[in-house]
Formats: sequence, C-alpha cells, structure tokens
Amino acid sequence: MYIADYITGTVIQGLGNGHKLGFPTANVQPDTPVVLEKGAYAAWVKYDGKRHKGMLYVGTRPTLDLHELTYEIHVIDASPRLYGKKIAFKPVFKIADEKKFKSKKALIEALYDYKRSAKYLLSPSHSYHFNTKLDHIHEIVRIIEQARCRMKAQGLDQWQDGYPDEATIRNDKRKKQAHIFYKLLEPAAYAAIVFDKDPYYEKIDGKWLSDGEPYVTVHRIVVADKYLGLDLARHILKFAERKARSKGVQWFRIDTHHDNIPMRNLIRDFGFTLCGIVQVRDGQRLAYEKRVGER
Repeated sequence: MYIADYITGTVIQGLGNGHKLGFPTANVQPDTPVVLEKGAYAAWVKYDGKRHKGMLYVGTRPTLDLHELTYEIHVIDASPRLYGKKIAFKPVFKIADEKKFKSKKALIEALYDYKRSAKYLLSPSHSYHFNTKLDHIHEIVRIIEQARCRMKAQGLDQWQDGYPDEATIRNDKRKKQAHIFYKLLEPAAYAAIVFDKDPYYEKIDGKWLSDGEPYVTVHRIVVADKYLGLDLARHILKFAERKARSKGVQWFRIDTHHDNIPMRNLIRDFGFTLCGIVQVRDGQRLAYEKRVGER
C-alpha cells in the first residue's frame, strides 16, 4: 500500500480511550473521504511545519465495544497538544489488520508491538545493507520492474526500453558498486554507488561546482513497491555520503529525469545544487552536485 499524498484533516474531540490505555491519540476528521483498510499503520504525521513518526489506527475499536469508524494517530516520541489543529498524515505500511482482542491487557500489549514496529519501519537507518551477491540479482531485477511500471503509470519515458536489466546489475556487481538494502528481512531497495568518473558527466550544459576533483555518484536508485514512503532513497544517499567521507571524497554528483518529481524533491532537500544538463544514454538529465557532508 502506498499513498502518494498526505491526507489532511482536523483533530476533533475523542473519548480519551487512547490516553487511558497509555497511547494518547489524536482523533482526525479527514477533509475529504478516505478509503483505507481497517487496521494499524506506520504513518508520517505533519503538524506545526514538522514531520513526525506516527502510528495510525483505522477502525471501529471492537475491543472497546464501539462501532463508529475512527482515524486515530499516536505520535511516537512526542506528546503534542493537537485538539482543533489542522494536521496531515500519510500511512506508509500496514502493520496489522483490525481485530477484537480478548481483553484490554491484550490490546495494550499489541499496541506496544505496533508502536515498536512503526518506529522501526520509519527509521531508515534500521535497514540492512549488503554488497550484492549472485542470489540477490533476481530480487533486484524484480524491484526494478516494479519501478519501471510506476514510471510508465506516471507517464515517464525513463527506463521504458528495458534498461537497466540483469546484465546491468551483473556489471554493477563486477565493479563492486552494487548495493542492496533489506527491510523486514527482505530486499527493499537497490542502488549503484560509483566512485569512477562518469563519462556522461564530462560534458555539461552548465558548470559543475567542483573542478576535476574525485566524486561519488549514485545511479539506479529503486525501492520496492511495498517499502515506498519509508525514506529508503534518502537513506541510500546518506549511505553513499558516509562511504565518500570514508574514502576522503569531497564531492557528490547525481542526475535525474526532468519529470521525476519525487527524485527532484529528494535531491533538492538533500542539499544538492542544480548545475546544468547532461546527455546520458537515453536523453537529457538534470545534473546536480554538492559538497559531501553539507546539508
């Protein structure tokens, strides 16, 4: 399940049951009708201009013998006063289906488990990294195919000619630049982290910030459908920066398709500067650079 945009709403007066159970929640009245399966979710929550980790419950609270559908958000590691405020939330991973527990004690135990799961899922640093092995390649190709289908649905012509394919990933592996990232013990994302000079970057319609100095770049960032929204792409950029620092490399270059708005937003938020346009294998790309460690 992946929802691209945040759901907005107003925090309304609730019954206070969450507080009594040790999990204070904000009851949210969505601005527009929302279709979500009942259950518990890891969710991002925005209020007062900041984003927070959260746990979202959608359901009728059968353990408490209630029947009205409700949207309740527990903000992890914070105790905000939200009554009457406009907030936004985005569920990114379903943790559990709604169920009726045998007792309030069993419900509270489940809520603690859900909270731990939500906190883990929303912390990209809790992903596990591996240098790609042969038995990873099939899974990487599967993730790439998912990304290719998403791009097609968005009207992007990027990667619609079959690139990158299995041979591309095998070549990444041969050059020791193939990296796979796991979440919940399964493949969740992939990227090629490259320290060799990129021939496509030798000519730019514009000007790089650096001048002939070594740099790192990241290509073929892909995230599995199941793990979209968990900031794994940002985690990959941070991972590449750490590797660059460890090698004494001071510059970071990257490019993306003009119409790939999510990646452009990520690159901008990560502190890159737009330097110009480069011509790559299948067309023009926006080219960016930043000094390693600068945010």
